[in-house]
Amino acid sequence: MSDRPLGKPRPLWRVLLLSAATFTLYYGWYKWIIQEELRHYNGYGWSGTLCLLPFVLGITVPQALWIFDPDVPGWFGWFSLLGVVWIYIVQFRLYGTVNELYRREEMEEPLVVWWIFVPGLNLIVGLRQFHFLSQFWAMKQDIIVKDPVAKSILFLSANP
Repeated sequence: MSDRPLGKPRPLWRVLLLSAATFTLYYGWYKWIIQEELRHYNGYGWSGTLCLLPFVLGITVPQALWIFDPDVPGWFGWFSLLGVVWIYIVQFRLYGTVNELYRREEMEEPLVVWWIFVPGLNLIVGLRQFHFLSQFWAMKQDIIVKDPVAKSILFLSANP
């Protein structure tokens, strides 16, 4: 085992359940903490704050100004698309980072990164990221993390 700080395994079923129960607040925390864990483990990378703050501000500020300030033109709300573009950039990097972890261990890369650009497949690669990052941390700590949701839906847990 390495002396680098390891992340915590968070199985897909738990991320989905807690995200639904908290109306996605847990998902925001999950996105922040995994970026922090990966940055500390790798010794480089973007912080959770850098990944989430531009997204949150990009979505909320244009919408709030458009809604609450009558002088702001209606088209201003479209600037929220910058927040959406940012989160796609963050996700693209995250999927590459997860693949890199597996590659360094001389294992097959589990994520097809370009799926992020295909509607429908972008959701699948996101769910696979939950599962395979959790499995990576479990492997590094020599523990078994059961994930009945990922195991019951083969395309989420099978290698490509």
